[in-house]
Amino acid sequence: MMLEKTKKIYNKMSIASKAALWFTICGFVQKGISFITVPIFTRLLTTEQYGVVSIFYSWESIFIIFCTLNLFSGVFNNGMIKYENDRDGFLSSMQGLVSTLTLCMLLLYLLFFKKLSLWIEISRVLIIVMFMEILANSAFSFWSAKQRFEFKYRNMVILTLVVSVLSPLVAAVSVINTPDKFGADVRIISSACIVIVFYGIIYIINYIKGKNFFSKKYWIYALKFNIPLVPHYLSTLILSQSDRIMISKMIGMAEAGIYGLSHNLAMILNILTTSINNAFAPWIYQRLKEEKYRDISSVCNKLFLFVAVALAFMMAFSPEVISILAPSEYYDAVYVIPPLAISLYFMFMYQIFANVEFYFEKNKFIMLASIFSAGFNVFLNYIFIKKLGYIAAGYTTLVCYVILGISHYIFSDKVAKKCIKDNIHLF
Repeated sequence: MMLEKTKKIYNKMSIASKAALWFTICGFVQKGISFITVPIFTRLLTTEQYGVVSIFYSWESIFIIFCTLNLFSGVFNNGMIKYENDRDGFLSSMQGLVSTLTLCMLLLYLLFFKKLSLWIEISRVLIIVMFMEILANSAFSFWSAKQRFEFKYRNMVILTLVVSVLSPLVAAVSVINTPDKFGADVRIISSACIVIVFYGIIYIINYIKGKNFFSKKYWIYALKFNIPLVPHYLSTLILSQSDRIMISKMIGMAEAGIYGLSHNLAMILNILTTSINNAFAPWIYQRLKEEKYRDISSVCNKLFLFVAVALAFMMAFSPEVISILAPSEYYDAVYVIPPLAISLYFMFMYQIFANVEFYFEKNKFIMLASIFSAGFNVFLNYIFIKKLGYIAAGYTTLVCYVILGISHYIFSDKVAKKCIKDNIHLF
């Protein structure tokens, strides 16, 4: 009976609602499966090795900014509206631009390998794998963003499930059958190989459909839009990733591994919030284009309430989850979860508000707010990690996300009043 009612409700949903639902599920599954495997890797790897894996992905997130300029984010959404009659051409040209930037970054790294490797503390092999994974992931990001705008979800769901299952599975089997001292490297490389193979196919398909590696018009438009945002994207990543890097440098790799576990647990809901934003961003763009402003306020307020309840639920059960995910030496991670979880609420606020700023191409304040928050976070970390230990990093992160979320609320409201004739509040 319940199944039949659910089926009827689903069948009555609009194609946009169905797509939003599946994109949210898809994003959650994509990261959720790898999160579920955390108990396996915390037991297969030492805290130091787990720290190496955590630091690798922190650096990868930073390199992504320089290799891709985050072209699959704000500017791509705008491009889907601005060039809706040539979406495939726009996509393939953006992929061509990312490919060029990634190759340039790889050449720069190889030229300065000795100096950079001492600072980054990651081997040359892992760095090369990182660049290949960045290129493959960017192809998937462009393709999936286009799928969201066209409300196509079936192929994306299938591909996401395949990669999400195979990546941690292959990594776990590979680590088990590898000498202990190579555990961290094998964990990273085996997982990356799955991503490179499957998303590499998407990379080729994007070019076959778009037939456009270089477009002067598209490249100039994208660079003008996104280059001013590079400090913003870099700052938001510093805000989310600098904690672990600073802990590894100031205290030790083991502590970075423990903090990394708490960060990963808190970020399970970031998977949910980011998936919700990614699913609803095209919907918000369409409502802004159609001038259906009041729909935005109604839906977003419900989303804010849903995220708040989900975060409260996670905090309530975090001790039990930690005990399941990892052995006793990781238990102190439980003290970092509350501030990181609350940070996610303000991060979600920022993501929703930023859609309005991106749509109206008001990028200046986005950059300023992010730079200030990231710089303030590094400053607070430098002071309090030394004095109070790695747990303090969770609270410095919370303070900075509160500043970021409130700042974007104020500015998005000003942008809406200036750019919308009705002079209404969107949120």
